[in-house]
Amino acid sequence: MTELRHESGAIPMFHEYIEAWGTHRTDRVLAFFADECVYENLARGEVYRGKDELGAWVAGAFAGIPDTALELTSLFASGRWVGCEWVMTGTHTGDLPDLPATGKSFSIRGATVAEVSGGKIVRAADYWDLASFLRQLGVMP
Repeated sequence: MTELRHESGAIPMFHEYIEAWGTHRTDRVLAFFADECVYENLARGEVYRGKDELGAWVAGAFAGIPDTALELTSLFASGRWVGCEWVMTGTHTGDLPDLPATGKSFSIRGATVAEVSGGKIVRAADYWDLASFLRQLGVMP
């Protein structure tokens, strides 16, 4: 059997990264990213470059969904790449861009593909179903 080789510590680091979302602290989430990172939120067609842009987005997400929780359901790594599936839950009690607070709870599945270098995430892309999220919030049939 051939063992997959991956950046040392990538899997434990990614477990900690997913757990950081549950702290609701932007600084804890950003600690896992390289200064010149690129983050893509593919469901919304958004790209954030660098920790400043990413930090503004993460802070906004926590403001809109202050009880955000992520549960890791699968995780793998190969070389510099890490992939995982997760379930995000929360209650939309604050405003998000173009989406006033609904007070409704949601549960959505998603996946992250990330490139890790030097123990930091240098590039990450999140894939999730925006339509399912909007239906659960009652803003889309």
